Formats: sequence, C-alpha cells, structure tokens
Amino acid sequence: MDESSPRLTATMEDYLEGIFLLSRDRRVVRMRDIAGHLGVTPSTATTTVQTLAKRGLIAHEKYEDVVLTDQGRAIAEEVLRRHEELRSFLEEVLLLDPDTAEEDACRLEHGISEVTLDRLRHFASAIRGCGNAGAGCMRRFRQQVQTAGVTMEP
Repeated sequence: MDESSPRLTATMEDYLEGIFLLSRDRRVVRMRDIAGHLGVTPSTATTTVQTLAKRGLIAHEKYEDVVLTDQGRAIAEEVLRRHEELRSFLEEVLLLDPDTAEEDACRLEHGISEVTLDRLRHFASAIRGCGNAGAGCMRRFRQQVQTAGVTMEP
C-alpha cells in the first residue's frame, strides 16, 4: 500500500468488502456491479476504485473487471469478519432486529478496536455457554430493555 496514506477510510473499506462479496458470487466484477451494490453512481465508484488501484489494493484497467490484490483481499476479509461478528453480537446478544443490527454493524466495523471486538466475542461466547443461566440472563436483559421503553424484536 502507498506509504503516504496508509489509513483507509470507511468508504474504501466498504468498497473492498463489496468487491469481495461480489467476487464470491460472480466470475467477474464490473464497475456497474460495484456501483449497484454500494448504491452509488458509476462515476463515484470509478473515483474510489481508481484510488484503491493506486494504493495497490485492486487491479483495474478502464472498461475491465475489478480484481482484489492479495493485500486488498486480506483487508476485505478482515472487514467482513468484523462486520459479521458485530452483526451477530448485536442480533444475538443485544437482541436488535436484523435490519438495525446490519446497519449498526456497518457503522461499527470501521472504528472498533481489535481489543474491544475480542471482548465482545468473549462476552457473547460466555453468555451462550451459560446454558440455562445464560437464558435467565438474557430474559432479565430483555425485561430491563422493555421496562426502559425500548422496542425489541424477539
């Protein structure tokens, strides 16, 4: 990656994650696929893809398919891992509805530290491993949230 700007923005991470997800389902990933997946215009997608190519995270020639480099794929897989772990925690432990959990995981995946994510992972594992005690804890948590007037999905 270009040393002058090593930090990726949340948008850049979203593009890498999106390209990775698209590449799992398609033989080739085109600019229009990326734009559609991310809900942006093709010209907006082109600008970000060019930036990612300059950083060595994707390979792309004008009018050709977009391919993640090994480094780009590694970053995309890491972003997706954080996303999936956060979404799972938000749904299964905090009992958020799937849409809210998905939206919040998208926001959180870019800024959460590995230490905090690791603690969330261990906390969720501990709750799941409590058997009936864990079920009681979750029941009490649900009651507290409902008492506080927060709408909850089962």
